[in-house]
Amino acid sequence: MQKDLWKKPDTYFVVVPVLAALWAVAAGAVFYPRSVTTWQTEKGRYAEAENLLEQILEMEPERLDYEAQKGGSSDFDYTAEVDRFAKEFGIPSSDYTLTVRQALKQRDRMRRSADLSFQSVKVETIAGFVSAMLFRWPDLQCEQITLEKVGGAKNEWKVKLRLLYYY
Repeated sequence: MQKDLWKKPDTYFVVVPVLAALWAVAAGAVFYPRSVTTWQTEKGRYAEAENLLEQILEMEPERLDYEAQKGGSSDFDYTAEVDRFAKEFGIPSSDYTLTVRQALKQRDRMRRSADLSFQSVKVETIAGFVSAMLFRWPDLQCEQITLEKVGGAKNEWKVKLRLLYYY
């Protein structure tokens, strides 16, 4: 008898409006309040991000002109920048090796890569180093990072980085 129930068109005249009513109740009671909450959260996050952007622009207004400069690779020099950030994070120059490769053209832009190896460094130090470099140079990317534990030391790592700079 139940097989015959689904074959009758009158069943659909009851089931479809009931499903539509359930959808309307769910939309009004669950989906709409959830979307309002999400909207308020995102609006707050946007205001916070806007304040952070204003602070960045106050601290470093030349970042706005960076894209307009695009004069070539003379703005970014792997050797100078790695030395500068290594000194900033207390990494002696004898603890790292930098190998810079020749520039290549890739999709209407130039790309220059470098391999950077650290003999013995702490994870916190290397994380700060990489983060600071990537923050300062928006077109710099860390393509690959490899960490290898050094002997029996508690927090000493041998680190290899592959860096790419697009200009």
